[in-house]
Amino acid sequence: MRFLRCVHAEWLLVPPRLTRTRLGVSLVALAAVLVWLNGRGLDPLTVAMQAGALSSIVGAASAAGSDAERAAFSVALTHPTTGLAIATGRWLMVVVPAAVITSACVIVVGWHAPAAIAGLAAAAAVGSCALALVLVGGKGAALMLFLFMAVAGAIAPERLVDLAHPGLVRLAAASALELGPALWHYRDIAAGDRGAILHAIAWTVLGILLSGGLVARRR
Repeated sequence: MRFLRCVHAEWLLVPPRLTRTRLGVSLVALAAVLVWLNGRGLDPLTVAMQAGALSSIVGAASAAGSDAERAAFSVALTHPTTGLAIATGRWLMVVVPAAVITSACVIVVGWHAPAAIAGLAAAAAVGSCALALVLVGGKGAALMLFLFMAVAGAIAPERLVDLAHPGLVRLAAASALELGPALWHYRDIAAGDRGAILHAIAWTVLGILLSGGLVARRR
């Protein structure tokens, strides 16, 4: 019960962040851009997954990207709580607004339940990964992950490797797409692929555990 109370205490920070910071405006702007791209040919499934992934990265940057946010963890750890509870609460701060944005985008472009599920899975997995990266690298890491997901996240790794001269950067990107949370994986969730579902669950759990360990080190 104490764990759940600590998670809930972190969750209570969501409403003021959405209304009193630029987070809410940023998420709405992102949704508007994705809906506009849908009108220019972007398919609804990609819209859903990009909405989930990109909005969760924006949320992670807000939840743990600044020095002040990370310093606040040290203060929180002086109370009866744990790094895992704080990380879980911050992950919820990231994923719940992302889920709302994803659902709104799917409704606007044409409701399709499998697309919505794929988008929510992308939000959960990418959000936990983004939280861990942001705890290490700050907002700069969030920006790099955002650009990577926006540009290459939906590309299958073999398409990069099959290039005549892939180069070290492209090989590294292909490896990240193969092993990490990437939208080309989660596209198969819409078709009911169990491997893709397990991949999303595994990255969600791993990201939260890593984030919990990183937060605990600030004690």
